[in-house]
Amino acid sequence: MHIYTIGYEGLSQKVFLAWLNRYDINLIADVRHLPLSRKKGFSKNSLNELLAKNNIEYLSFRELGTSKDMRSKLLSSGDYTNFFKKYKDNLSKRTEQINELCEILNSGKRIALLCFEHDAQKCHRKILADEIKKIDGNGLEVKHIKPF
Repeated sequence: MHIYTIGYEGLSQKVFLAWLNRYDINLIADVRHLPLSRKKGFSKNSLNELLAKNNIEYLSFRELGTSKDMRSKLLSSGDYTNFFKKYKDNLSKRTEQINELCEILNSGKRIALLCFEHDAQKCHRKILADEIKKIDGNGLEVKHIKPF
């Protein structure tokens, strides 16, 4: 079993959908604190519509996103180590949402955690996916979809 992650940075809706289809993703778990985007078609409501038309379920997990304060500190410091540490600490308060994702995974859904950043190594979704893997404990594999 796998959990996938994807960032839509630099992707059109068409290419984004092609990658989801390639990996047979049937549920997007949006882990942006603010599920809004300046990129047309990737804000919560329009993304939900697009995915529904393509038989992909959409769920927002805002609580699993990063706060504006955390993002601002990362932007000013460039310190990913501290950013990821603080994010991981915050996840300890989000067990309900993480357990919900584990239950969905165990029901057989193919989930992709969604955020903007194309490089999973620079995104909180990597830490979240690793935490889900640890909690799941059933040999779950994390696959970061890398369109480019």
